[in-house]
Amino acid sequence: MKKRSSSMRALTSRVIVLFSLFIISLAASIAFAQDGSNPAQVRNRKETRKVTQGPQGDALLQRIRERIQNEEGLQDQERERLRDHLDECKRLGFDNDLMAALFNEANPLRAQIRTQERVLALARDGLPVEPVAQKLQEGLRKGIAEEALERVCARIEEYVRTAHRFMKRAQEAGITKDNADAERRHVREMATDMWRGLKEDDMDQLQTRAGQRLRHGSCTTEDLVVAAETATRLSEIGIQREKAVRLAGDALQHGYTPREMKQLVWVVMTAHMRGGSPDKVIDTLERGIRNQHQFSQMVQEMWQRGWMGPADQQGGWSPMDNATGSGPGGRQQDHGTGGSSQTGGGQEQGGKGK
Repeated sequence: MKKRSSSMRALTSRVIVLFSLFIISLAASIAFAQDGSNPAQVRNRKETRKVTQGPQGDALLQRIRERIQNEEGLQDQERERLRDHLDECKRLGFDNDLMAALFNEANPLRAQIRTQERVLALARDGLPVEPVAQKLQEGLRKGIAEEALERVCARIEEYVRTAHRFMKRAQEAGITKDNADAERRHVREMATDMWRGLKEDDMDQLQTRAGQRLRHGSCTTEDLVVAAETATRLSEIGIQREKAVRLAGDALQHGYTPREMKQLVWVVMTAHMRGGSPDKVIDTLERGIRNQHQFSQMVQEMWQRGWMGPADQQGGWSPMDNATGSGPGGRQQDHGTGGSSQTGGGQEQGGKGK
C-alpha cells in the first residue's frame, strides 16, 4: 500500500510538471501569434535582421573608418561626406555585404561617393535598394571598373524610381494595391523587368489592359506585375517584344490569374521545344484567349498540332509551378483550365471559366 502511494505521488508530480510546461508553451505560442499579427512588429524584426552588428560588423565598420581617415588623395570635405555616409548606412541598417560593397577596397573611396549617395537617396525615399545593391555586388565580382559600375547603378536606380511611379499611377487608376511589403517587392520586380528589356511603353500598354479588366471585375498590382514578368520572359525566350506584351496584355485583360499567366510562358516554351513556330504558337494562344477558350482547350489544340506531347496536355501544369506554389491542386484543382477563381485578382470573365 505504501509503495502504491509513493507511485501515485510520483505520477501526480509528473502530471503537474507536464501540465505546467504545457501552460508555459501555450502562453508563449499565444504571445508569438499576437506579435506576428502586428505588422509594425513584424517589420521591426525584419529590419533588425538587416542591421550591421556583432564582432564582424564592428570590425568592418572600424576598417572602413580607418580607411576613410588614412586613404591618400582625399580632401577633408570628401572624408566628411564618407563618414556621414557610413553613419547613415549604419543607421539605416544596411547589412555587412552591402556596406562592404558601398565602401569596397577594389576602387578609390572618392570614386564611390556618388554610388553611395544613390543608394542612400533610395533608402531615404522609402524605395527598395536591393536592385542597385545586387548590380553593385555583381559588378564588383566581375571586376567592372568603377566608372562603368557607377553608370550601371545610376541606370538601375532610375528603373526603381520609374517602377515606383508606375505602380503609383496604377493604384490611382483603381488597381487594388497590396500590403507594403508586397508593394516594395513589386517595385523591385518591375525595375528588374526594365533592366531585362521591358520598356515604359510596354508598361503603359499593360496598365491600359488592366484598366479594361477593371470594367468587368477586379485587378490587383500583383496581376499587373506578373503580366509584366510574363511579357519579359516571353521576350527572353525569343518572342518579339511587341507580341510578348500583346499576349500578356490579352491574358491580363481577360482575367487570367498570376498562375495562369506564368503557365502561358511554359506553354510557349514547350511548344517551341517541340518544333512549333513561335509566331503560330502566339497566334494560337491570342486567338484562344480572345475567344475565351479554356486553358485546356488551347493546350489540346497545340497537342493536335504536334506542339505538345502526351504528358504535356495535362492542362498546362509545369514543374516550375512547384516553385510558385501553383502545381496541381493549387487552385481548385482545375489543372490550369482557366476556370478562374478570384485568387490573385482574376475574375470569372467571358468564357474562361464558363
